[in-house]
Amino acid sequence: MRFLLLLLMPLSIMWASLIKAPLFDVDAHQGFIKITTLQEGVSGFVVRHFNDEHSAIIAKAVVVHVDPQNRQATIAFSTYDGLKQNALPKGKWQPKEGDEVQLAFAYNRALLIAPNRELYHQVMSRGKSIEWVSSDLFAAMLSERGHPTPLYDDIQDFCDANTVGLLYVYAKQTLFTLDCHSFQVLQTTPLPQEVSKTQLPFYSRIEAIREAWWGEGSSPLKAYEPYYFRLIEQHNQTNTLFQQWRKSASASDKEF
Repeated sequence: MRFLLLLLMPLSIMWASLIKAPLFDVDAHQGFIKITTLQEGVSGFVVRHFNDEHSAIIAKAVVVHVDPQNRQATIAFSTYDGLKQNALPKGKWQPKEGDEVQLAFAYNRALLIAPNRELYHQVMSRGKSIEWVSSDLFAAMLSERGHPTPLYDDIQDFCDANTVGLLYVYAKQTLFTLDCHSFQVLQTTPLPQEVSKTQLPFYSRIEAIREAWWGEGSSPLKAYEPYYFRLIEQHNQTNTLFQQWRKSASASDKEF
């Protein structure tokens, strides 16, 4: 376990504060920023500054490509509804050149999904620079919704409501670090452990999660690892880091 501390630290140190950069070469779907170091999957916002005192988030932003040779990153835009309020008017601004991109928001706050108490506390104790948001809160939200099987939308909504930037998921003898909003893998940490006991749908101190009568997520989760790994896999088909991990994992399996 000694190497875990060393590998958990870089994300928190490198992106301990917001990354801010102006947009250029903008069209309806994407734009570019100049960068020194960044990677695919990092998310944030596009901010319009109307004057020195007034600004607004006008779109979601996700890094979809990094060109280290030219020191620039491609930013994809999508609708931002994190502060949705139907009772108030909503602007229809589109990102344009000069708007500010703010990335890695709340990367100091994280949610950990682990199969048991031992792994949960081992990981948390080695990420002391991270403000861990209790899995009890996530379990309570799932119980309110009647979802003993967490859905992708449940995770997104929890991260929005609790200002969580990073999601850590243990599966396949690996600790996956994901951006909580783009659901893209940012880091993989080898963590070989014998998991003899598993709590479903994940470790928390909530004894039981209420089941809704019907609908997606209303049935109890049957198996921890296959479900969470499939969820990661579904959203990282083009993620370079995740595909590299898969190749490495496949090569290791063949050796045995």
